[in-house]
Amino acid sequence: MMGKVTPYSRRSIIKSIVGSSMAVTAIGIGNASDRVVPDEQHLYIVLGGGSNLRTRITQAGFEILHELAEKSVLIIQGPEDRLNQLQSMAVIEDVIPDEVYAFNEINRTEDELIGTNGSLYEKQWDKQITQTAAAHDLATGKGTTVAVIDSGISHIHPVLEPNIDVSRGRLFRYGRIHSGSNEVLVAEKPGTNSVVSSITQPVAGDVSGHGTPVAGITAAVGNDTGIIGMAPNANIVSLRTMFFERINEFIGTLVGTITDTLLAIDYAVEIGVDVINLSFGHMFPSNSRAFTAYRRLVQYAIEHGVVVVAAARNQGINLNKKTEYILPADTLGTITVAATGPTDKRSYYSNYGDRTVDVAAPGGGYETSEKTKFAKPERVEYPGSTNKVLSAVAKDIHGSHYDYVSGTSMAAPQVSGLACLLRELNPDLHPRRVHQAIEQGAIELSGEYTSGLGAGRINALKTLERVAD
Repeated sequence: MMGKVTPYSRRSIIKSIVGSSMAVTAIGIGNASDRVVPDEQHLYIVLGGGSNLRTRITQAGFEILHELAEKSVLIIQGPEDRLNQLQSMAVIEDVIPDEVYAFNEINRTEDELIGTNGSLYEKQWDKQITQTAAAHDLATGKGTTVAVIDSGISHIHPVLEPNIDVSRGRLFRYGRIHSGSNEVLVAEKPGTNSVVSSITQPVAGDVSGHGTPVAGITAAVGNDTGIIGMAPNANIVSLRTMFFERINEFIGTLVGTITDTLLAIDYAVEIGVDVINLSFGHMFPSNSRAFTAYRRLVQYAIEHGVVVVAAARNQGINLNKKTEYILPADTLGTITVAATGPTDKRSYYSNYGDRTVDVAAPGGGYETSEKTKFAKPERVEYPGSTNKVLSAVAKDIHGSHYDYVSGTSMAAPQVSGLACLLRELNPDLHPRRVHQAIEQGAIELSGEYTSGLGAGRINALKTLERVAD
């Protein structure tokens, strides 16, 4: 998933959502408990580390909400009219206003819903092409944990429930961290601009239909029924950073903030996960100061033994020719993943470019949209939706336990699951060594529509064999 980035202001984001989506007569703000940041207050990301930093910030009239990455990044709240005073302090390297982004649409198939009787492995071309079943003879992810920073995960899904650590799941919303259960806005159908309803569920539960398939591709248990994930015995922690804002009585749009992403990364490190999956990305101008904040959090994660995996986004562009940053994908040390289809060609929507992309993984779709959607100009082995990736989905949103999904968002968790397999074989394997092993175990691709995919398409068995030997 991806989104448009705008400067943070709770009032302004509601106005911009209304202006860009549709004409409405009334604006809703959601549940009363959601109003955590007063309109006159603003969130800022502070980069610093000088002496007396906390004292100077509080004396200027700001409240310190969080200290991240060993206090090198602070999340603060305060009035906009005192920002200049803050920026003039010698102990502060930079002050970055928080930014809110609205996510694009989540696509789903319109085909007949997938049944739940028996194993669905024969429909999982993605796991077959990566030799996942054979890799499970060596490792299944047992004893490892992956944090899925996303729209939440269905905690009652039959192939996810055994692996989900509900107690450590969190919601990150406008700089505040929530746990337990509460009333939340949930889409009635998969999407980012959707009819929403207020229901009570765990705050880290899925609200839009995106995070659940990501978790399924990573770590679905896959016993005798349903699908199997890349690391079927890995533990999953849902860290929800996406949430709906009402734009009228019925419709909500899915948004997130830089602050909440940074908070979630820091929290994941603190609870000791092995892998962080970030199946989203946002385009920032080359002079964006947010890059430094992301870099500090990602480096903090890597230094503390956490593998960070990110999606390359779905614009179908050569990232080598872009001057903008895609964050978090462009952050040094992140394993950035492009998408391929059943024939090992780059998926038509996938971004590419070796400057950013490290490896590719099955994300669904063929090299052209015509071939993907209509099997033209030639017949294909996987027509229609079947060339997408089959995964678990939230039944209350999708209407079924399983559906076909696609995107670099679905390619990234293939790699996150593979990182969990490596960590089972060697719990002390440094993130850079994990990164290296995944690249060295990848299958080098050749021919048209294969350039810009880094080391190639991942192969689970080949990767594990290199480490196990």
